[in-house]
Amino acid sequence: MIPVVLASQSPARRQILTAAGIDPLIIVSDVDERAIESDFSGTVGDLTIALSQAKARAVIDRITASPPEDLSSAETIVVIAGDSLLEFDGRPIGKPGDAEGTRAVWTHIAGQWTQLHSGHTVAVLRRSRDGDTSAVDFELSDLRSRRSTTSVLIGTPTPDELEAYIATEEPFHVAGALTIDGYGGAFVDRLDGDHLTVLGLSLPVVREAVTDMGLFWPDLWSSRR
Repeated sequence: MIPVVLASQSPARRQILTAAGIDPLIIVSDVDERAIESDFSGTVGDLTIALSQAKARAVIDRITASPPEDLSSAETIVVIAGDSLLEFDGRPIGKPGDAEGTRAVWTHIAGQWTQLHSGHTVAVLRRSRDGDTSAVDFELSDLRSRRSTTSVLIGTPTPDELEAYIATEEPFHVAGALTIDGYGGAFVDRLDGDHLTVLGLSLPVVREAVTDMGLFWPDLWSSRR
């Protein structure tokens, strides 16, 4: 088994991997997303790539500087990072943070088609054979980034429904102020594309990157019958 590090604190991303047979070690990047967004001048989709790359590289730096004990016996490590943004009218809609921000987002997106972009960065680290053979050192072997996009038709909740949704605080901390795997799923009318993209991690996209780097996807499974 090849251990997998998920550079994200997202419960949805972790659940997607777990359901697919992968038990990831969670290492949160603590990247300043707002700083990256403020300096970025490309498309919303490309911004998700830039954010996922920053998260991956931050976690890679931690592992190469001081590998966690859980990874000390590994020969190869896969690092997966992701970031998602909802695009509406050419602008990114991230996490609203509070009730006021959530109301503002829903004023614009209710009843509208939007684009949900998820950027993925997948890296392979391999044990270094240079220097002191008693030390556990890893070095970056390969890194690939890809984006997936799904069109989302947002529903139109009644004012009372929206206030009830806001009261759950669920939309405060998710891109676009909603999530389809929770209370917000009832307020999404239609998807055109991979639904896992909307949850933040497209398994087909990640598997493609892993395969392109010469690894066998089932080797990432925590157990194989």
